[in-house]
Amino acid sequence: MTSRIGLLATLTLAFLTLFAAACGGDDASEADASSTGAPADAAATQQQAPAGTEQRNEEAVQEQAQETNDAVVVETRAPAGPYLLFNQRLIEGQTAEGIDLKDADSLFRAIFEGLPDEVTVYPSENYYYFILYVDTRQVWGNIRLPAGRRENGVLSFGYFEFDEFPPSTGRRGISGSKFFTDADGVIVSEVDRFTYTVRFRGKTVTFHFHQLDQSPPDSLVLAEDETFTQRTLDESGYHFALIFNEQSNFFLWVLNEDEPPPETLDPLGENLLIGRRSGFAFWIDAANQDRLVLAGVRQLNIRRNDYYDGPFDQLADNYAEEVRIAEYMVRAFPSLEGRIDKYGYYTDTERPLRVAISAYYTYSSQAQMLQFIELAQARPDSHFYISRGGRVSVTEGQEEDADGS
Repeated sequence: MTSRIGLLATLTLAFLTLFAAACGGDDASEADASSTGAPADAAATQQQAPAGTEQRNEEAVQEQAQETNDAVVVETRAPAGPYLLFNQRLIEGQTAEGIDLKDADSLFRAIFEGLPDEVTVYPSENYYYFILYVDTRQVWGNIRLPAGRRENGVLSFGYFEFDEFPPSTGRRGISGSKFFTDADGVIVSEVDRFTYTVRFRGKTVTFHFHQLDQSPPDSLVLAEDETFTQRTLDESGYHFALIFNEQSNFFLWVLNEDEPPPETLDPLGENLLIGRRSGFAFWIDAANQDRLVLAGVRQLNIRRNDYYDGPFDQLADNYAEEVRIAEYMVRAFPSLEGRIDKYGYYTDTERPLRVAISAYYTYSSQAQMLQFIELAQARPDSHFYISRGGRVSVTEGQEEDADGS
């Protein structure tokens, strides 16, 4: 009884149908890796996923399904309706016990049992995020069916203990990650390109990947030397258009105004809008019909590795063949030639690293953000200055991918 109420460990399963959000992360440890916030592109690779096999250990799966295990109690919401969370559940979850947070298998089992029968994965790199309150801790994590690996029966799982006031470097608290396959009793099956099922311990969950039209948004204004590369949906709920400057070879994140922003944008100075919740700083680009260019992301969000750490880790992975993002990455950073796959994952490193398009500034105060924009507007090419985060030159960085944010 205590354990079951305990696991009112309120999976605020901000599994965000509320537009999921982010723990940085990519795969088994995306939720476990902190964002670096490097202003222009960083990188991350994934380990090679073991090939799937046709033979499944059905007996083992059925035996596991018969084992007793306390289920996480999940908040519910009506489709497309408001999300309502009661403080009662948070308090009960904080004092609950019953999950070994040092054991990725135990936590995955609890989270999976708390999932609805069908879920929608909104973020465009296919992270299904959750927040769990248990044993005095707030745990953030994700379940991911990564493009290029799910076809081989691989599911990635990662998590970390959220820190409201993180140290300037490193991370405190519990974290973990793991790739699950049929060897763990996790059976990943394709229904169609945007639908997969996962079966584990006698339960089947259907994952629907949100589909994004990859044509340029009607509202998007491009300068003469720019080209549209892809649409993305961030875990913050923001829709972006990623554009590329063909002349100077750099990226910019521009708000996709075909879709409504998920929060109120407040004016800051004459030409900045700041997200009231996210802290995203949008520059009003007067030379291009006042389009909104993402110019800054708060350092605190990056250090927390929360849902507002920037869109660098939410590329349109389900459309890799169409958008050919790796070609643009190589143009921006020629040293990547022959070193990344079509998703932007490194192929020449053992650690899970992937190119991260962090084409914006990271700021610690609004005064600092205002000063940055003032400097950008004084430059011959304001867009280039913003893309490089104020740095004169940027070499490829490396972002550890929880496959191993």
